[in-house]
Amino acid sequence: MKDDKSTASSHSLLKTMGLRPTLNRVLVLDTIASSDKALTAREIFEGVTKEHNLNRVTVYRTLETLFDNGAINRTSCGDRIQHFCIGKTHSHFHCTECGEVKCIDNKELQFDEHSVMKSLPMQINSINLQLEGICDKCSHTL
Repeated sequence: MKDDKSTASSHSLLKTMGLRPTLNRVLVLDTIASSDKALTAREIFEGVTKEHNLNRVTVYRTLETLFDNGAINRTSCGDRIQHFCIGKTHSHFHCTECGEVKCIDNKELQFDEHSVMKSLPMQINSINLQLEGICDKCSHTL
């Protein structure tokens, strides 16, 4: 299992969301939280099964439950593959070469979603800012 600090954090997040901190949920959340990028369901499945014997369907159902209850984010890029991450006030960068999706803090982008919500004459429930281009790693190989 991941370190005790991330597991405690996963337990706390699940309880905050009104979800029971089952082993499957904690393992999936720990796997997502330990990554510096948004992960596909396959990457999460591969990460979880390194520590625990879980089938693919259970991982997918757990991801749906976590997403439906607001514990994780889900984004779909140009490749239509869903990526999962934790955190609310960030955007995503999708590399069109390697397919990796990075989470970027909106403060780094100088993007204030609350200002955008206030400036428009309609009720905005959420904003999904997605950037596409070529990441540093891929740009060096071109």
